[in-house]
Amino acid sequence: MRTKTIKKNRINVVTLGCSKNVYDSEVLMGQLKASGKDVVHEQEGNVVVINTCGFINNAKEESVNTILHYMQKKEAGDVDKVFVTGCLSERYKPDLEKEIPNVDQYFGTTELPSLLKALGADYKHELIGERLTTTPKNYAYLKIAEGCDRPCSFCAIPLMRGKHKSTPIEDLVTEAEKLAVNGVKELILIAQDLTYYGLDLYKKRNLAELLEQLVKVEGIDWIRLHYAFPTGFPMDVLDVMNREPKICNYLDIP
Repeated sequence: MRTKTIKKNRINVVTLGCSKNVYDSEVLMGQLKASGKDVVHEQEGNVVVINTCGFINNAKEESVNTILHYMQKKEAGDVDKVFVTGCLSERYKPDLEKEIPNVDQYFGTTELPSLLKALGADYKHELIGERLTTTPKNYAYLKIAEGCDRPCSFCAIPLMRGKHKSTPIEDLVTEAEKLAVNGVKELILIAQDLTYYGLDLYKKRNLAELLEQLVKVEGIDWIRLHYAFPTGFPMDVLDVMNREPKICNYLDIP
């Protein structure tokens, strides 16, 4: 029996893990809003979507504990449905289904349309750049690629996120423009490997050209680069950084 009043048909998205998960949750929320759903981020709702991390042991433990927490709330009648998505669900779905079977449904990292369908929403392909940002208004993450092609023995990212897949420059510019209209001043570029950007689409490392297009977006004052793998670093990026004052003289190198 429900112990307190929680608004019906409100979807609560809970985000765990890295900035890429934050971005994915924002895209999910944007899609839900476009379908007319009442969606909130880490607030009370009778339907819960947990976007999990499965990278290191502490993150796995946090994700499992969060799932168990909301399962207790479901058993107590405080929430009606619990869905699990993200990296932990992608990597350990069979184990999770066996160990925590009362979750309504598990989804992997590439199953956004199926997750939306389970939530009573339709995936809208035309929503380029439409997100409900959860970061402070002045900055936002811009994920320029998904996945990774590097076979590092210590890393499970390719297992959870798949092969590297770049987002076209024109789509990223459109997304940046929409963020700027909403007051975003700083873009933080993220990917599993920024410096690999473009090899699949343009047959060359094309981060420099992307930056040259993003600095033209009116309203964006700062662009920061995260996750720039040093091997094969495209040196023309340094030329653009030196030439364009909007690009911070900063590289986050693993």
